Amino acid sequence: MADERYPFLILSGTPFERGRTYGETFRSRIEISISNYRQMFRDFNGVDWEDAGRRATEFLPFIKDYSPKMVKEMEGIAEGASLDFRDILILNSRSEIVLDSQVDGCTSFAVAPSFTSDGKTYLCQNWDWIRRQHDSLVVLQIEQHPEPSLLMIAEAGIISGKGINGAGLGVGFNALTTGSGKPGVPVHMILRGILDSPRLADAVQAVSDAARASSGNFIVASAEGELIDIEASPEDFWVFYGEEGWITHTNHFIANFVTGLSRDKGKVILPDTFQRLGRINSLMTDKEGNIDLETCKVLLSDHRNHPDSICRHEDPGDPEGKQLASVYGTIMDLDERVIWFSSSNPCQGDFHSYGPLG
Repeated sequence: MADERYPFLILSGTPFERGRTYGETFRSRIEISISNYRQMFRDFNGVDWEDAGRRATEFLPFIKDYSPKMVKEMEGIAEGASLDFRDILILNSRSEIVLDSQVDGCTSFAVAPSFTSDGKTYLCQNWDWIRRQHDSLVVLQIEQHPEPSLLMIAEAGIISGKGINGAGLGVGFNALTTGSGKPGVPVHMILRGILDSPRLADAVQAVSDAARASSGNFIVASAEGELIDIEASPEDFWVFYGEEGWITHTNHFIANFVTGLSRDKGKVILPDTFQRLGRINSLMTDKEGNIDLETCKVLLSDHRNHPDSICRHEDPGDPEGKQLASVYGTIMDLDERVIWFSSSNPCQGDFHSYGPLG
């Protein structure tokens, strides 16, 4: 993978205007997203695009209740890209459509100033997914009001991603699944709700207010050095506080409201979730007080238990089409409102900065 920056775009105006500019600018990358997920739905679930559209349409009334602005933004993307609105709705519901067959196998951590050598707060994550989706990725800066401005990386056509906002809040996401879902608000809408939040309490409310369609984990940090982790299922949610100065997560539930093999499907789909969590916890303990930007890069590049490591590489033993890799690594400096994204596996060392966000 070449050392390259992701396409970058600043969006402003009404939600519809922002979406239309997004769609016009990144139509070709949105088409990559559609092509990739059309194939993934077929390979993973035996679901064709028409059926995916019918499923996604069930979520629309709940999204409208949760945030009419998000619907307008998606409508704008569809118009700008000359696509059917349902195509964009499918992309933004993609986690719910592949609910029980595949999950993004991500490792994330956040550290407070008391745990770093430079007195900063960092939130870091690797995004483990199908590598061909790399070519859909874009970085967006969204100027909006009254919500804080945003800086995030997104799969083209999707209105949320990992990122930070102008209030100094950062959010990462780990896929979770209980194997059950219902018509409701997709996790990518909730992720955007958290990004739009000026405070940690508002981030929790963005989860609690949603009639959640599926499960997910949201790791959230603030420039004030506060760290929380929100595990959510359609039925309930739980919040952990990073009282030790750090917090970590992978792809299984920690809270006891989801217990038993029959409920937590993520640990069945990706059993390496336990090793990755244990490894990042061990590294946190080893690096206490010595973490800075370069250390974050090292942590995201760890290869213990390769290829199913924190820095994941394709496993040739996995079925073709289901081989996961760390498509990119993310390091958020909440104090400076700057994000570093790698253009491939973090071990390649090709991180580029975006920001600062005003």
